[in-house]
Amino acid sequence: MIRCRTRAAWRDRPMKTSLTLGCLLLFAPMGVALANTAGCDSAGGGDVKAVMAAVSALRAELTPPQRALMERPLTRDSAIQWSNLPVALVPRAGLRLGDLDARQADAARKVFTAALSACGLTMFDQVRIADDYLKPLDKDSIGWDGGNYYLSVLGQPSGKSPWMLQFGGHHIAYNLVFNGRQSGATPLFFGTEPIRFEYRGVAYEPMDAQSTAMRKLALAIAIHPEAKLSGTFTDVVKGVQMKRVPGARFPSGGTDTGFPFTYPTGTSDRGILYTALDDNQRALVRGALRSFASLPGAALSRPLVAAYESEAALRDTYVGYSGATLLDQKGSYVRIDGPRIWMEFVVQPAVANPAENHYHALWRDKLADYGGEAGQ
Repeated sequence: MIRCRTRAAWRDRPMKTSLTLGCLLLFAPMGVALANTAGCDSAGGGDVKAVMAAVSALRAELTPPQRALMERPLTRDSAIQWSNLPVALVPRAGLRLGDLDARQADAARKVFTAALSACGLTMFDQVRIADDYLKPLDKDSIGWDGGNYYLSVLGQPSGKSPWMLQFGGHHIAYNLVFNGRQSGATPLFFGTEPIRFEYRGVAYEPMDAQSTAMRKLALAIAIHPEAKLSGTFTDVVKGVQMKRVPGARFPSGGTDTGFPFTYPTGTSDRGILYTALDDNQRALVRGALRSFASLPGAALSRPLVAAYESEAALRDTYVGYSGATLLDQKGSYVRIDGPRIWMEFVVQPAVANPAENHYHALWRDKLADYGGEAGQ
């Protein structure tokens, strides 16, 4: 059995490919163990020229109606239309990946490869595979399906003017802005159900790196009473906005209509300051931070990490937790909250099997969501 995690080293190994649901997925040969590595570099690295070239090549493979689906204006209303919910609850705009032929799917994958790190690409693949795993369990027809993921280009790809690459579906949403007022890697949502699973002879744990980093952080800071947050947490706090409608089958909303958000201020109930931690605990904060920030290409995430880890920013950064520090019970929650950074990790009951758990995680930037191009 192969165990696939987001830290797995995909490159420098003999590969075999399988084409499934309109997306070219890469697997190591059966029986070959995948080595874990902290390296998340990729060929494209989020460089705007590499992403532009990949988008141009994809566009050349599409029909005019497909181009019309993919190309949308760069406006606030377009930008906030992402969701982490299945498509029956929140229909998506854009180009559906499950509708692509083999050449188009290969071209789309090159866009993702150019824009993301190797870890971010693996996360995208494995979240989609998790939906394939859930598909036979979709008794309410909510749209669990690895083909129900969408790609949009907002604005005109350019080396100078702002534009946005948006892709995702159930449990993952990448919102990458190029040439924005700020470096644009957020908002970035990712989650997984199940937490770990086997599909077609391969074992997966999509959020192993992030859950491990957040678990270590929660365990380390729990010795400080001020690190414990009050209240209970049923989901990420700054995610998509939903409203229960009496008599309706599904809630309404489910997109980022709460943007721009207000965030906690002052010192009360934000957790413990980074500067109050010892060196080992501080290293765990930075490790957890980087486990999230490792998903987009480095050209997008590196300036953000530098801002978050500056001496001035860390002096005003808080970390907090709620619930079980092992992150093995529903309501378990961990947060990093600084002048700009907002990262959340929460444990929820699974939908397919409520006796089990599943994860949600969110990275927002209080200054640079949507690259500063969506009217905040």
